Amino acid sequence: MSITVAMIEEKEFKTKVRGYDPVEVDEFLDEICDEMVLLQDEIANLQARLAQATRAQTYAAPMVNRPQPADDHASAKKMLERAQRLYDETIEDAQREADRIIAEAKAQVIDADSQKLEGQRDALQQQVDELRAQTIRYRNQLLDLMQQQREMLDKLTTL
Repeated sequence: MSITVAMIEEKEFKTKVRGYDPVEVDEFLDEICDEMVLLQDEIANLQARLAQATRAQTYAAPMVNRPQPADDHASAKKMLERAQRLYDETIEDAQREADRIIAEAKAQVIDADSQKLEGQRDALQQQVDELRAQTIRYRNQLLDLMQQQREMLDKLTTL
């Protein structure tokens, strides 16, 4: 629904105890109506000028000189050159973007592989540490056992 100046002028609002000042609202709505009238007049004026310019151009169009075939050829050549330049630039930009994406992907793969290898290295280092600790325990147990065997042999030989 289009709002018209008449609709704004005729609109009545209910009043509330703590509502807006009706005089202030009416004054503001009057300003809106005045602005709408000015804008509608300007639109009508511009539409009339456009119609007049269109009619004038229609009558003047047959008088315009058509470009010569040589001009068409030169402008077509320039347009093709610009299109080729734009094409070349687009291809170069695409290639640079592809190279950047590939380099970024390789870096991510390397980072992922490095992290994976570091995790494996840490797990292996932990296993090595556990084996060293077990080796020390077994060696100490073996030394204790040998010491006990020596003591037993010493007792037997003294008897």
